[in-house]
Amino acid sequence: MSNNNVVHALRESLVNVGRQLYNYGLVVGTEGNISARIPGTDKVLIKPSGVSMGSLKAEDFIVVDLNGNKVEGAKEPSIETPLHTAIYRVRSDVQGVVHTHAPFATAFGIAGNEIIPLQVEMFLYIPNGVPIVPFELPGSKASAEAVQKLIRDFNAVILENHGIITVGSTVEEACLLNRMVEESAKVQFVATMLGGKDAVSWEALKRKLQSKIGSADLEALKGKFKVFRI
Repeated sequence: MSNNNVVHALRESLVNVGRQLYNYGLVVGTEGNISARIPGTDKVLIKPSGVSMGSLKAEDFIVVDLNGNKVEGAKEPSIETPLHTAIYRVRSDVQGVVHTHAPFATAFGIAGNEIIPLQVEMFLYIPNGVPIVPFELPGSKASAEAVQKLIRDFNAVILENHGIITVGSTVEEACLLNRMVEESAKVQFVATMLGGKDAVSWEALKRKLQSKIGSADLEALKGKFKVFRI
């Protein structure tokens, strides 16, 4: 496949992901942004500013370099371009980045509560939970640097009072993880309402696993739950 065909396919993938995020209610209006690394280059395709995820077209996406400089495109790149490129600079394995304002996960960031993998299948996606990045102004260098520090060790983070960021080996993978984080937030919220905050904690989770499996090493347990991948 020629490079032009690769880039065109990537643009179409971004359009499809944008529509999924919009249809799932993870973004409304023109909020949120998505990007994908162009394979074999130091360039990135990113959503333009002021365009709804639900109405994106392939030609809308802007090409920027890893320093956030605009290379190609008729529109202006997202205000969060520095955040996306900061991630690509420290994670060579990342090929796609998704930022949404998923309501439940965003609420966890506002409340100061990290998301933990309460459901066994979540060990496949967020074995170490989803930490909170301290609040910084959207689009700022400080925000990009704060995310960069945590994203080295996590594939999903919550932006305090802002939203969530997920990354993946493809933009589709990053999209799926975004959805899974939001579903985890919903389950954790309901479980907290039913059982109280003390019943929904790392300590309670580790005690339960220790009693059934004989280990509370959550990262080591990740492999044990591959049977749940469907």
